[in-house]
Amino acid sequence: MFKKVLVSGLVSLSIVSSVSANGYDLKTNMAMLSATFSSVEQGFLTNDKKATLKALDSFQKEVDELLGDKKNITRLLPEDLKHKSSMATNTATSIDKYIDEIRVILKDKNMRMINRQNRSQKAFVNIQQQCFRCHNMVRDWE
Repeated sequence: MFKKVLVSGLVSLSIVSSVSANGYDLKTNMAMLSATFSSVEQGFLTNDKKATLKALDSFQKEVDELLGDKKNITRLLPEDLKHKSSMATNTATSIDKYIDEIRVILKDKNMRMINRQNRSQKAFVNIQQQCFRCHNMVRDWE
């Protein structure tokens, strides 16, 4: 399990390095978000609450920096899609809500384990749906 988290971290680090070297572009940053989101998924798959919460912290920070800042996301979008930047900021708000929900659920000691797992995983899937929704409305398929 440690190896999987380490590999995810190294992938994220290499992507961050490529962002620094090549500038700040949307596809690179989306790849970075995807790698961090995969770390969250690994936490769920391995039932590692600590790793899940840590990955959620990183994911939320990246979401807020990239999608939550309207000026930033507008700058990154192609000219013909800049008017859709508010969709990205709305997505960031929804993702933040589901991340907060996961945190509350995972820390609730009074909830049965199976209920914590089911409810937190449902919130995780809702995050994934928000990502796809935004991609379907904003991105191109080049």
